[in-house]
Amino acid sequence: YTKYTVQHGDENIFRYMVDLQTNDADVDFWLLTRNMSVLTVGPERKPQFESRLSQLGVDYKTQPLMELMAALEANSTYTDGDDDVDFEECQPGAECDAERSHSRKRRQARGFFSHYPRYHEILNFMSGLAARYPQFCRYESLGRSNEGRHIAGLSISLNSRVRPRRVAYIQAAAHGREWITTQTVLYLAYELLSNLRAFQRVLNDVEVFLVPLVNPDGYEYTHTSDRFWRKNRHRYGGVSCSGVDINRNFGNHWNYQGASQNHCSEVYSGTSPNSEPETSAVVRYLEFNRHRVKLSLDVHSFGKFIFYPYGYARNTVPPTVGTLRSVALRAANQIGKYRGTRYTIGTSASILYEASGSLDDFAYGSLGIPLSYTLELPGEEFHVASSDIIHVCKETFAGFVEFIRHVSLY
Repeated sequence: YTKYTVQHGDENIFRYMVDLQTNDADVDFWLLTRNMSVLTVGPERKPQFESRLSQLGVDYKTQPLMELMAALEANSTYTDGDDDVDFEECQPGAECDAERSHSRKRRQARGFFSHYPRYHEILNFMSGLAARYPQFCRYESLGRSNEGRHIAGLSISLNSRVRPRRVAYIQAAAHGREWITTQTVLYLAYELLSNLRAFQRVLNDVEVFLVPLVNPDGYEYTHTSDRFWRKNRHRYGGVSCSGVDINRNFGNHWNYQGASQNHCSEVYSGTSPNSEPETSAVVRYLEFNRHRVKLSLDVHSFGKFIFYPYGYARNTVPPTVGTLRSVALRAANQIGKYRGTRYTIGTSASILYEASGSLDDFAYGSLGIPLSYTLELPGEEFHVASSDIIHVCKETFAGFVEFIRHVSLY
């Protein structure tokens, strides 16, 4: 396979790319904006694709995917779960230097955020936090995936025995290959719980509910079989292609634009709205808590974007666009303070392309959740170098806190 980076300023070329993404199962888009596309193409399609690019007169760069993979292998720390954070504390009555204990815990956490953990490691980390902070943190399962894995959630609040009036809901890894997203949400949990006193005002009457791994099957498949797998792992009898794009499966303008009914498409939207167990687990939680949830944040990778509704049509603007935009700008401003990362803000339909069936449109349009966003993290492609994980986590944390801060206004 070959990775292509294509520059295109022309609307006709952009339309051609959108059509390819929706209808051509032999290409895989990593990024598609109005003036640039990053995609991979298989060897059978390569001559035809390059000939079409030449006809259109566009500039493009190529890189063999094997070359990119070799570079990723060299930069990665793969683990089989030996790097779990040890949450053991000094026992009551034991002589123990609190300062030393705290710095040891920080070191252990840095170890966890210096590699990409597997599914079981992620669950161990989450249950470890709940065990260590039982009065502030609850670990639960929203349901199971196609292959029977838990869709695990963490509830964080100042008193786990009292239900706060407002919920900030944040999820990640709806697309299996977007590993960095899970780490940013786990880091948010870790930092909030490690510094509860500092975040008392932010958490006042607010429950933070985190689902770091919405698509555990796809995530595991990217570790074992195909690093760039996007969809879930739903298999259909008599069909050679597997998987549904969870971010096209939500029941708001389902399959309207930027989605496909071709099983082999990367944006296959499923047999019906909310048909997937992963989607329906999220929908069940949000519908049950619809009057409490004030923020829905869906974390993806990559591109440095903050999207608010609507994504299903280009000229459809929500009535509260002023608020949605100003909160996003404040969050982007906080993210930028760490090392100058600059985010672009708007609707995905106006900045990228029209895509229906996403969580942000569903949360806002179908459930009336007032603050609804999709965050696309930084990076040049899906794999963020191990050494950069902690920096993406830290800068994104500041944005998360700013989003959560606004929940108390509702």
